[in-house]
Amino acid sequence: MGKLGNLVDRLAQATNHLGMEVRLRRIRRSDSTRKVIYFLHIGKAAGSQIKQAIAQINGAEKGIHIHALTHDEMLVDVPDEAEYFFSIRDPAARFRSGFYSRKRRGRPLNDIAWTAHEEMAFSTFEHANDLAEALFAGGMRGMQAVAAMKSIRHTAQDQVDWFALVGDIFSVRPPVWVIRQEHFDEDIERFYQRAGIGTRPELKRDPKGSHANDYSDVPDLSERALSNLKRWYSQDYALYEAVETWMEQGSQA
Repeated sequence: MGKLGNLVDRLAQATNHLGMEVRLRRIRRSDSTRKVIYFLHIGKAAGSQIKQAIAQINGAEKGIHIHALTHDEMLVDVPDEAEYFFSIRDPAARFRSGFYSRKRRGRPLNDIAWTAHEEMAFSTFEHANDLAEALFAGGMRGMQAVAAMKSIRHTAQDQVDWFALVGDIFSVRPPVWVIRQEHFDEDIERFYQRAGIGTRPELKRDPKGSHANDYSDVPDLSERALSNLKRWYSQDYALYEAVETWMEQGSQA
């Protein structure tokens, strides 16, 4: 690691000894002369459409640049003073979309091979409903369901995970706005207004060119499945409710 690595180690040891935790941010402040707004990219929550918009905005706007983060970058990685926004989705719908997205390995946009854990999950559970119904079943079936949930990329990550260690976002560092996938057009227009973006991107909604799923040949989520998902993703449901409370009551402008 060299001298720099040794210095970082000593710094971490010293601060941890004082009861503090050091996290080295991977995201550097932009050198752009334009105002930078970060897009916190929660998986399976309209990110592909938003990135379409970002590309057009960055090409047209002179004073604003939107930097889209990866799925592995969380709010704690974003500079404290930076502006940001994010999108969210109903947890049950996100679970279903994430299951089938990884089942088809991200095609048609991508072709990302399954991990050994994902391969086991999809060999055990053919459909999203099968997996959701098996949650909390007890015995071997329930154990397999928990393993599968934590093995599939998009079902393994809760939306609240992107706010670990920086959870009081609405009072300490509120976002520019939040885009709910279920209210996409309304919320993204409000984001444009609050961010001072004059461009109005033209978004293509062709399933062949996006991560959209075709559910015509798959079973709906049963009442039992939905009940289990509400229990499993209880923190995400609480986050969604908190977002809507902030949007309706706490935000101004």
